[in-house]
Amino acid sequence: MNVFTRRTLLRLTGSGLALAALSPRGLAATTPPEAPAGRFPPNSTVYRFRIGDYEAATLLTGYMDAPLAQPFFAPQATAAEFRAAVEEACLARTLRLPYNVLLVRTGRENILIDAGPGGAPAAPFDLAAALASLGLGADDITAVFLTHAHFDHLGGLLDAQDRVVFRRAEHFCLGEEIDFWMAAQPDFSRLRMDPAGMLAAARRVFERVPFTRIRPGTPLPAGVTPHLSPGHTPGQMTLRIASGGEQLYHISDLAHHSALMLPHPDWTIASDVDERQAAATRGKVFAELAVAGTRVHGYHLPYPGLGHLRAQGAGYRWVPEDWDPAV
Repeated sequence: MNVFTRRTLLRLTGSGLALAALSPRGLAATTPPEAPAGRFPPNSTVYRFRIGDYEAATLLTGYMDAPLAQPFFAPQATAAEFRAAVEEACLARTLRLPYNVLLVRTGRENILIDAGPGGAPAAPFDLAAALASLGLGADDITAVFLTHAHFDHLGGLLDAQDRVVFRRAEHFCLGEEIDFWMAAQPDFSRLRMDPAGMLAAARRVFERVPFTRIRPGTPLPAGVTPHLSPGHTPGQMTLRIASGGEQLYHISDLAHHSALMLPHPDWTIASDVDERQAAATRGKVFAELAVAGTRVHGYHLPYPGLGHLRAQGAGYRWVPEDWDPAV
């Protein structure tokens, strides 16, 4: 088994960037400084769209530059297969994986799906500033759905003093996910990297944030239905959001890059707790979404993370939704 340690990843990337999603307070390392005077201002990190009667927005809360290398990605592929996929997608030395937090506003509820990595705010990736641009503060959030307990999804739930950020929100997570991370001895026997940082981060949040444990299929606020999609973590949650005859399926971390893990759904990433189960779940869910033509939102798919899956050969291709200048 290839187990990734901190030293291994530093050697692969030449920096600590690949660890930012998995280590506490990692956001500052993943975000560039503000542009010097005279340079272009940052591009927008808020993209508004609709789900039926609901107003929604993707809030870009940072990104990770992951090593474009085996076996961090795709240990199932031969070197030639991996090189061909990289060249076909015109990829460089790293894979930039955005952190696309989803906000859903129903008129009565303001719902966050995940909360980004948190840490020291680094322009332009500041969740609080993104919410403020939409007229919202932390106390306006009424519900938070945590898809799974990796740091790039839950770090933003605590501030620098480890206080709960969204104090008035009810926090939801599948019981399977909470049970795994809070077990006396979580089973990391199939994980291909050092779990110490991710385990400490998950436990810090679960010990401080009052979560409501839910089961798959439990109706949640605003017509949201949770589904158990295990493998990346044992209790990873994906979500179906329905409003006004329209649907959006949030796939969480079923795919970390559209150019690699969609065309090759059997390829995995080192942060999968159980990569075989992750690949099986991905294949099952993607087949259903492609057949149904369901609109998809992905946490790590190209910002703003909206589009559709289409069957292509033995895998799928990503069809990004056209940019809409108006909601």
